[in-house]
Amino acid sequence: MLKDYLKIAFRNIRRRKFYAAVNVGGLAIGLAVSLTIVFYVKHEFTYDYHNDKSDRIVRITSKFETPDKPMLIASTPVLLAAYLKKDYSEIEKTARLQITEAAVKHNQWLQNEPNVYFCEQSVFEIFSFVFLEGSMADALLRPNTTVITQKFAEKYFGTAHALGRTIQINKTHYEITGVIADLPSNSDLKISVMLSRNFLDTKDWLTDDFPVYTFALFTKAPNLKSFDRKLFALSQRYIQPELKAQGADGYKLIFETEALKDVHYNVGKMGDTPKGNKQYGYLFSLLALFVLIIAVLNYINLTTSTAVERTREVGIRKANGARRGQLIFQFLFESFIITTLSVILGALILKISIPFLNSLLQISIIVEWSNMLLVAALSLLVITIFAGVYPSLMLSAFKPVQALKGTLTTNGHSIWLRKGITLFQFSLMVAMVFGVLVIRQQMKFLRNHNPGFDKDQVVAVQAPDDSVARSKMNAFATMLRQQSSVRRVTAGTDVMQMDATYPAATTIFKSNGKRKEVISSYFFIDEYFIPLLDIKLLQGRNISSGHVWDKNGAFIVNEAFVKMSGWKNPVGQAIEGFRHKGEVIGVVKDFNYESVHSPIEPLVMVYNTSPVASLMIKTNPENLSLIEGAWKNHYPDFPFEYRFLDSVFETQFRRDDVMMTLFNIFAFLTVFVSCLGLLSLVTFSTGLRIKEIGVRKVLGASVLGLVALLIKEYLYIVVLAILLASPLAFYAMNLWLCKFAYHIEISWWGCLLAGLISLTVALITVSFRSITAALANPVQSLKAE
Repeated sequence: MLKDYLKIAFRNIRRRKFYAAVNVGGLAIGLAVSLTIVFYVKHEFTYDYHNDKSDRIVRITSKFETPDKPMLIASTPVLLAAYLKKDYSEIEKTARLQITEAAVKHNQWLQNEPNVYFCEQSVFEIFSFVFLEGSMADALLRPNTTVITQKFAEKYFGTAHALGRTIQINKTHYEITGVIADLPSNSDLKISVMLSRNFLDTKDWLTDDFPVYTFALFTKAPNLKSFDRKLFALSQRYIQPELKAQGADGYKLIFETEALKDVHYNVGKMGDTPKGNKQYGYLFSLLALFVLIIAVLNYINLTTSTAVERTREVGIRKANGARRGQLIFQFLFESFIITTLSVILGALILKISIPFLNSLLQISIIVEWSNMLLVAALSLLVITIFAGVYPSLMLSAFKPVQALKGTLTTNGHSIWLRKGITLFQFSLMVAMVFGVLVIRQQMKFLRNHNPGFDKDQVVAVQAPDDSVARSKMNAFATMLRQQSSVRRVTAGTDVMQMDATYPAATTIFKSNGKRKEVISSYFFIDEYFIPLLDIKLLQGRNISSGHVWDKNGAFIVNEAFVKMSGWKNPVGQAIEGFRHKGEVIGVVKDFNYESVHSPIEPLVMVYNTSPVASLMIKTNPENLSLIEGAWKNHYPDFPFEYRFLDSVFETQFRRDDVMMTLFNIFAFLTVFVSCLGLLSLVTFSTGLRIKEIGVRKVLGASVLGLVALLIKEYLYIVVLAILLASPLAFYAMNLWLCKFAYHIEISWWGCLLAGLISLTVALITVSFRSITAALANPVQSLKAE
């Protein structure tokens, strides 16, 4: 019997090639898109799950409470790890990691490398690393030893063994004691190199500015709320006395815990690693569900629409004694065949799309085919049941007498079901088109937003992370100022990094006669900073090296700081902070020193009296070779690396661009699958009315009149979809826009344009088959009569 069912299934596929192709293609695309999104979301929601002990690993962070507002800091004092291990029996191991800039030199190769950390040996007992060379037992026990990743080893040593060789990092020679496999792309800590470091020399809690990430391995899955209370007691016992000794009575340093699996999505901490946004995962999960639903509904819609063609077949089978259960099984089996072909085609599309997704997102999603087979089997079962049950029940319910007489027609329930499905599909389509239009407008708006400074032809150069090298930066800046091709040079400390965390400190001033202490971001600048970036000075004057007092007593603030302070006449107001004490000498117009996604926060600028950490150079790009030559004269042991300020500004849009690209692709596929279903329905309904069209044509009906007759039913549905979807999409996109500090206002013409685009797409889809039918020779359709 199964052989007969198989034969009948393939016979029906051959007879209805167009409908079979639409069903298989629509389901395959829906399945491929959904699975691609599922694998991406799984990648995003399983950060750090590759660690075998991830359920017991916790990161400790710092919360510095001030009279104004708390400062959340991802790192901690060095001493914390040792005290955790000593005072709490529930902690099995602790590890500290300190990120560092790294100038790597090997043979003639000199380059800055990211993701380099000072670590201690215990890091291998907490996290899971796969050693390809060497052993984890003593990899970082000795001074000046290092463990590198496979990618790093191949870059500097090729295919040769790296174990036992030496490499120079920051002018220190390190012996390579291990090579580990590259970490997965969904690891929050991006590590390329681990350098040995003895953290036991630190004796005071507050000597250093929280330089290390601290991780703890618990003996069993911890109760974090309970342990946070213990950390509060630790802070009271050890740290509060030091704060009081420094005269900081109104301040508290509190430690908080984060489960390792939550670290990647806990945002808002200073000095943290790049974080993700779970909202994107939820959004794409919803898209995956919508695309799959549309594909399945297309199948149900088309199968029930074409059911009238199989009424005689059902009638004959029932007249010959076929039971309803047998017919249900037959139609479910046919659905299974269609779904199987769809799953195979969908798997091929998935295989092609995953490398594209990896390249676009710069991640590494690996689809294991053992998992793929399991997903395919599950998809096969679920789609067969959901897409096949209703059509099977409907087809098997036909009454044999009516079926054989040919008097059986589609009932009102089926008609309304098909119209409801089409309405739902096009409502989603309208919403997606509207979403694409709004997102594109918002991204264009942000890119064209005036940041309040001139970012063109400004080269940013970072000083080496070396105290001796930084002491030469002023001399380097002086040399550049003597070059006729260099228009201006400003020397400061890590300003205008966009993606960086700026120094912050308590700023003390008086407002309405009352003393206030607030946390503010600080820029350490010279007199060239404001003119180089063409920042508008609204009141007062710029700082000057010619005024000795300016170096420790002059403050320049932005408009946001003035607004926060409540000053009516800010120039001359007494102020102190970050080891400077004096008065406000100038106010600058607000400028976006951080991402344009965020509102402009209060900013304080003071004269830089510390070693210079960065330069900004106003010059034409063709003069870079001259700057590089000057760099090599001063820093032969450090590579010359630079970034143009406009490209730094542009990096903040990269994630938005990627998400917009993905959303556009999925929106297009949603529209495509919806139109595919509509095309097949129009083709079938037109086929049923072919004789009616012939009669009307013989009686003098025009081609335009026939086309209007055929398409009006579907255009009513599309118009209704526009009316239903537009207000919902308007509300949803307004919620999304509210997350931006600067955003567009959605206008009525946006809804109108989305509706017109959807209507045009539907009109083209419907007209394609309708015009063909209207132009057909009526003799061919009526000759059987």
